[in-house]
Amino acid sequence: MKVRKEDLQIIREDPIELFYQGIKSSATRDKYTRTLRRTLCDIFEDVLEGTFENRAAILAKKGKSDPEWLMSMLLSLSKKLKERTNLNPQSKDYLNPQSFDNYFKPLKKLLDMNDIPVVWSRIYATYPESSNKNSTRGYTLAEIQKLVSFASGPIDKAIILIAASSGIREGGFNLTWEDVTPVYVIDNKYVFELTETQENTVDPICAILKVYKGSNEEYPAFITPEAYRALMDYRTSWTQDTRKEPKPDDPLFKQEGWIVKRLNPEAIKQRVDQVAKRAGMRIPLAKGKKRHDVPIMNGFRRFFNKVNKETLSKDSPLAALIKKEYMMAHTGLVKLDKNYFQSHLHELIEEYLNAVPTLTISDEERVKVENRKLRKERSELENKDQRIAQLESQMDIILHKLDLVSTTSKSDAD
Repeated sequence: MKVRKEDLQIIREDPIELFYQGIKSSATRDKYTRTLRRTLCDIFEDVLEGTFENRAAILAKKGKSDPEWLMSMLLSLSKKLKERTNLNPQSKDYLNPQSFDNYFKPLKKLLDMNDIPVVWSRIYATYPESSNKNSTRGYTLAEIQKLVSFASGPIDKAIILIAASSGIREGGFNLTWEDVTPVYVIDNKYVFELTETQENTVDPICAILKVYKGSNEEYPAFITPEAYRALMDYRTSWTQDTRKEPKPDDPLFKQEGWIVKRLNPEAIKQRVDQVAKRAGMRIPLAKGKKRHDVPIMNGFRRFFNKVNKETLSKDSPLAALIKKEYMMAHTGLVKLDKNYFQSHLHELIEEYLNAVPTLTISDEERVKVENRKLRKERSELENKDQRIAQLESQMDIILHKLDLVSTTSKSDAD
């Protein structure tokens, strides 16, 4: 089969539609759209005209025909933003240098999807130096325990424990029930399904979340047994509300009521914010202060990252670090790590299990996990001792046979 000249079609699509097509994650799409709208409609208010869509079309059309004009636009944006990074941090217009690139990512996506070349190295050279001073931190174990104690029902508890034990981003909560897979150990092997006779006798050792399913950013995240049980408790509540079992493609978290309607990541964030306020952990900011010490959702991610990085591993430090970065949905130590160091899922499970005791929030649950870990280690030592004893016994038999052979040979020689 050949493509003929008459088969060729010139596809002309709206620039903003191409922009949307280039973003698989709905959370990323919403975030990029908000930033791009603010850039085109507010910052470039006097340069571009019309609606948001019209302004994107003008930028794409003129940028393609006049590269110098486009470069001037981007350099001017960089200059204005850089001025904001030099303001007093207490100013409402102050821009943290670490947030500088967030304004250019949506623009780059818009231009790339419309085949408009830009010498980005020239733009990046104008960026301000990033400040290493980070005024925010992650949650502590005690703070997460307090949040759980103020949770309003199974849904809040499940959200908090999943966020703390997986480290997924806010947008990663766009999950369905089929995106959750429990992991079990049967005969020292990891399995993902149980027989009917095993269902009531075997407990999950963790569970896998398929985050950003169907996109280029898809990756496996993990949650603790504690978080999985909280999710199953919420499933019971989910079923009672809707009077039916959830279908595989139903949203994992839904809005209140009997209608199955997805609870979007922003609404999930608001629920956690309300829990934090009830717990007295989200008091109004002091005058001049722009952000809380702990980001409401990213605080869980920082907690997970700290615990995971501090957990000892059986692997080499480098191999363990790459796996830990992969569980955070980071590319790796270098961009090629994701392509050339594709860890088998079982290896990632093994790595995650090392951190499960520390990622478990409830003191009672953590004691249970640590006891199970000690029993497993003792069993492994006993099996090792038995194996050594078997090898020693086999060695004795072999040596005995060699003695007999040697004695017989000597007798024959005499």
